[in-house]
Amino acid sequence: MVEHKKTYRRNDLVQLLLSLAILVVFGFASSFAFAKIDLTEEKRHTLTESTEQMLGSLEETVYIRCYLDGDFPARFKRLQKAIRERLDEFDDFANGNIEYEFIDIYASEDDQTIGENEEALYEQGLQFTRIAYEENGVNNYQNIWPGAIMTFKGKEITVQLFNSQSPEPTDEMVNSSINNIEYEFASKLRKLMRDDRPAIGVLDGHDELLPIETADLVETLKDDYDVERVEIGGRVNALSDKVETAPERTNRYDLLIVAKPDSAFSRGDKIILDQFIMNGGAVLWMIDPIITDLDSLRVNQQALANTNEMGLYDMLFDYGVRINRNLIIDYQCAPILLDGGPLGNQRNMQLQNWYFAPVVIPDANAHPICTNLDPIHFDFTSSLSLVGNNPQVEKTVLLASSELSLERKAPVRVNPAIVDFDIDYFRNGPHGSYPLAALLEGEFTSNFKGRLADTLVRDPNFAFRETSLPTRMIVVADGDIGRNKFMPVEGGFAPLPLGYDRYARKVVYDNKDFLLNAINYLLDDPEMISIRSRTIELRKLDAESVKDHRGLIQVLNVAGPLLVIAIAGMVLLWMRKRRYTEKYA
Repeated sequence: MVEHKKTYRRNDLVQLLLSLAILVVFGFASSFAFAKIDLTEEKRHTLTESTEQMLGSLEETVYIRCYLDGDFPARFKRLQKAIRERLDEFDDFANGNIEYEFIDIYASEDDQTIGENEEALYEQGLQFTRIAYEENGVNNYQNIWPGAIMTFKGKEITVQLFNSQSPEPTDEMVNSSINNIEYEFASKLRKLMRDDRPAIGVLDGHDELLPIETADLVETLKDDYDVERVEIGGRVNALSDKVETAPERTNRYDLLIVAKPDSAFSRGDKIILDQFIMNGGAVLWMIDPIITDLDSLRVNQQALANTNEMGLYDMLFDYGVRINRNLIIDYQCAPILLDGGPLGNQRNMQLQNWYFAPVVIPDANAHPICTNLDPIHFDFTSSLSLVGNNPQVEKTVLLASSELSLERKAPVRVNPAIVDFDIDYFRNGPHGSYPLAALLEGEFTSNFKGRLADTLVRDPNFAFRETSLPTRMIVVADGDIGRNKFMPVEGGFAPLPLGYDRYARKVVYDNKDFLLNAINYLLDDPEMISIRSRTIELRKLDAESVKDHRGLIQVLNVAGPLLVIAIAGMVLLWMRKRRYTEKYA
């Protein structure tokens, strides 16, 4: 019996030592290898593949100073925690090349030092958020700095992690910022790592949208790209250059934006534009084939919408898309404020359905460009059709009107009385969904193939191409999709955000994100789309249920873990007792 006891004890000791050895080896190995299992539905704890690849390519250290630190409300503590977790994950994939720290600029008790800290951050481009809170029955305000400064290879860039002018930000606002943490850090890091920046030209000279009307989109693009307005003016070198040692011309821009031209293109400008595409240039077309006289609509309460003859339709047709001379009216639309007649001593202003302003719900399955986008606002839009049989060009409809849409061929009478129509008007007509935006990608055939003089075709300086290099273009049958509103301010005008709704007094529509996704894709930068489009759902507790079962929830949260531990301990004790009873029986 004594020998049996010694043997069992020796075996137990061996098992204990072996278990400890395994744990030590596992802990040592885990310090060199990173692995985890993300069980969340939207993979909130998993970086996108493009971010992982970018971080894995880092060969030098990135230093990040985050200023969201100190004593502030719980929702911002949640944002702070999410930032820490994301940066830790960045560091894992960057092989230790991410170093960060959180700094509380209000930790000092010296008001002058605090003021200098605030001024320094503001001068570096960071923005603070002023939040309201209640303490001892008194309303107080506090400044927080939800941003960071990133340094890489001697270059610095600011990262803004929360943007709101509201003194009482909601959980949804904070959750939106949490959604964007990866995008904000990854996009800024990619900018620091990039040796050269793609160039974007915004076409001018054909009554396109004014700079103030594209200011919000252009200023956002300038964060990642070099953007400038360019006028062709019949100049061969306006969009490309000819190097003597190269047989082909080299484009000056990677992408050209054509935003609502309102006058005809000369034949020379069309040839130069066509050859820009043949040399691999991408184009974002935002075209209005129908012109609506809005001044006449305001004064006379009606207007006649006629065709906008720009001379571009034959080019686009050869490339694979026909822009139809029509207007689409859609039951799924934006509101308009109209005068409903007198109401006592005042006018009875009412919001009505403005069927000339379709609101499109993007189909996430159509293309990655459309993933996780909110509704997109169109204004006096036309439809387009995919045409041609060029097997080298792939065509994809990106955006389309709802099934309750009707087509009105030009000329179209625009009258506010259309708001009186109800859903039956759309159901009983020849309704259907109409394509409004399309992506074309592949190798295009020149619109001027077989149409130019031999002397020009053979001119080595002109370097005519009949077939394009692989490239892409996106055609939107609405020139206003990229137009932001603006308001008068002292000394001029200030742009409003693209997608801003003046009735809701906030950004409602996702026109800007759609165009940014489109431009990223045209510039062969799909990684930016995948990062920007990810969404982490905010799952709130049921407030009524929490209120009704508050006591039970508190008991379960306090006693539940203790009960689980007690049961586990009893089970282990019973198993141990049974085991030793069998051994010594």
